[in-house]
Amino acid sequence: MNLLMRVKRGKSGGTAATARPRFIALSDPTRAPDPQTMLSKLPRGSALIWRAYNVTPSRAALANLARAARQHHVTLLVATAHRTNIRPASTSLHLAGFKLKTPHTDKIHAPARRRSPAALVTAAAHSEAGIIAAARAHVDAVLISPVFATASHVEAHPLGVTRFARLATLARAHGLGVYALGGITDKTRMRRLKGSSPSGFAGIGFFKS
Repeated sequence: MNLLMRVKRGKSGGTAATARPRFIALSDPTRAPDPQTMLSKLPRGSALIWRAYNVTPSRAALANLARAARQHHVTLLVATAHRTNIRPASTSLHLAGFKLKTPHTDKIHAPARRRSPAALVTAAAHSEAGIIAAARAHVDAVLISPVFATASHVEAHPLGVTRFARLATLARAHGLGVYALGGITDKTRMRRLKGSSPSGFAGIGFFKS
């Protein structure tokens, strides 16, 4: 049983799905390349970010994965490196930080511009500037990383608990949901971040372990 399942079993009450999922899993071309396989391991009410940076998703591929996500009661977000026929108004998206660095992104992801009220837009953030850019673009939440040392980016210097807390406070002040990403491998690390009151946790390894 993976970490997400153990944590979900340890909780009582509440509903299976909320507007902001408690857990977000991310695909990875090396560690977790198959989003279809990941879906079967995620608890109901969680989310999956398909990081399709090395491919250009076709409408058929997206439709098939979205159908599988609905069957598993998992929110699917798509992240791509290039322009595609996928639009934020019609599907949930995750944005790399570099996609928020140009002026034309102001309010581009505001809820009023989304055809589906259920669409969710998240963005990566590694600093105060990244959080401000995400807020200007009117995304729903930020994945702040890397909180701890992570196998995905061994060269990256971790933020640590204190700096993560400061960034989380800034994000909440701008109305953003906050997810901790990077090295979230066990319940002990989740508890260390409890004082920062994150909306949830994101990662690659925790759904596998």
